[in-house]
Amino acid sequence: MNYRMIIIAVAVIILAACGSEEPTDSGDAPGFVQLHQEVFAPGCSASACHAGDSGIAGLSFEDPQQAYDQLIEVAPTNGPARSDGLLRVTPGDLDASFLWTKLTTEPHHLAHLGYGALMPMGTSTVPGPNSLEAIREWIEAGAPYDGQDFEGDFVDASNFDNYVDCDAEDEEGLRECFGEEPDPDQFVRLYSPPLIIPPQSDTTLCSYIDYYAPEDIVLSATRSLQMHGGHHVAVFVANSPSNDFEPDECSDEDMINYRYVAGAGGGGGLDTEMPEGVALRIDQGLQVVLQSHYINTSDEPMVVMDAVDLELSTHPAPIIADPFALLYSAFEIPPHSEHYERVSECTIDEAMDIYMLLGHTHEYGVLFEVEHIAEGGEADLLYHATDGRMLRNTPEIKMYDPPLRLEAGDQLRMTCAWENPYDTTITWPQEMCVGLMYYGPGRGWLNCSENDEYPVLLGEDAEGCADPWDQGNELGVGRYCTYDECQGLDARFCLAPVDPSSNFCSIVGCDTDDECGEGAVCHHDSAGSACVPEKCLD
Repeated sequence: MNYRMIIIAVAVIILAACGSEEPTDSGDAPGFVQLHQEVFAPGCSASACHAGDSGIAGLSFEDPQQAYDQLIEVAPTNGPARSDGLLRVTPGDLDASFLWTKLTTEPHHLAHLGYGALMPMGTSTVPGPNSLEAIREWIEAGAPYDGQDFEGDFVDASNFDNYVDCDAEDEEGLRECFGEEPDPDQFVRLYSPPLIIPPQSDTTLCSYIDYYAPEDIVLSATRSLQMHGGHHVAVFVANSPSNDFEPDECSDEDMINYRYVAGAGGGGGLDTEMPEGVALRIDQGLQVVLQSHYINTSDEPMVVMDAVDLELSTHPAPIIADPFALLYSAFEIPPHSEHYERVSECTIDEAMDIYMLLGHTHEYGVLFEVEHIAEGGEADLLYHATDGRMLRNTPEIKMYDPPLRLEAGDQLRMTCAWENPYDTTITWPQEMCVGLMYYGPGRGWLNCSENDEYPVLLGEDAEGCADPWDQGNELGVGRYCTYDECQGLDARFCLAPVDPSSNFCSIVGCDTDDECGEGAVCHHDSAGSACVPEKCLD
């Protein structure tokens, strides 16, 4: 029996129960103790998911009392669900219980609502009809802690319609599992390399792929196909390309080198679809990077692959939406901080439309907010999140259709807060505070840091500080470059695509001047840190 049939069967049971005027007697219903033993502990408490002191979304099923306290009348971390008034479990009300929604709703409908992935993820089996019926009875009976015993059941999860089923482990065989490729006149199909997902892991891998845009790619949507356990794919382009195509865990250094393009579906439902007449663009010559997020709750490694389809815009003259980043990097989170907070404000200098907004911190983040303050008006909360782990790997992506209008003189206020459980200070890029938007009509990549009153167009009126004959120091720092001339050097990143005034090879993510070699220093600013030749500091 596949999962869709289970959902239909449970729906029939629910409809039959609706004919009764009397509520279910809590004395005849299972309690959470029984559900924990039969369903949640075996199905959800894997180390890759909801385990430890704080599992994914701050929910752990290891201890029944702790899990119960984290479920009952607690708001979910998922922004759209919280905005819709759902609680993780609302005693007596199935429709207001996010847990029930995540277990029984079609994956595509979850994605449409912005509710994330069907649960559980990354498991070989999912709760069967008996288990789901017990959860329904428990919620309708008022979600008691203790109750009647029952026998839980699980069924094969291989028929999930949001996964590509595949037994191959070689690249050719994995590709064949995706079937026929889409029409190349309408889509650009991209494949990740084969990915090895360790057992009992929540893994995010980054893959430079051997694909450089042969011309400007103007796209209206992104969609992905993932194999079992996949949550989402994110599409980036590399500021400085790499010929190392081996997938690896995404490092801070690599993430500084990437520019976000779009999210692409999978089990997490993060497909990007721009409003009619609006498109994104990947500039000719840029290398594509795929970031793949998987959850493997089994005790064996998985070999998987992703396919991403970039849907080409058919509009004759689309509005191009460009990135706009709010940045705060000048922070030092003291040891053992519980709520270290920083606020920055950016005043809009030209009217613009906002089509997308997402937030990003790392795992120590405990608050991320963006507010819109119309000139002379009150603050309107646009984005609120409290789970740094989710903000790092699976942030809520808010799409605006119609777009959010910002007028000249309006302000955007971003607030980030972190906790630091360690004895050492945490700084950028170990932690981050970034709000990323698409805006239009695009006029280039905009940044607004804590030091900027207004958005700054990267590279505007800039002349490069390096001369074409500069060879750089013993590490290559300072060598003249325009795009990819840094291959093979220690200083492998050409900064020119990010900032034309920095037309030299560099080492990004440095901490001290000693890492940069002779005649260069480690320079820190709102974009992070990078090795800069001394002559470019004048």
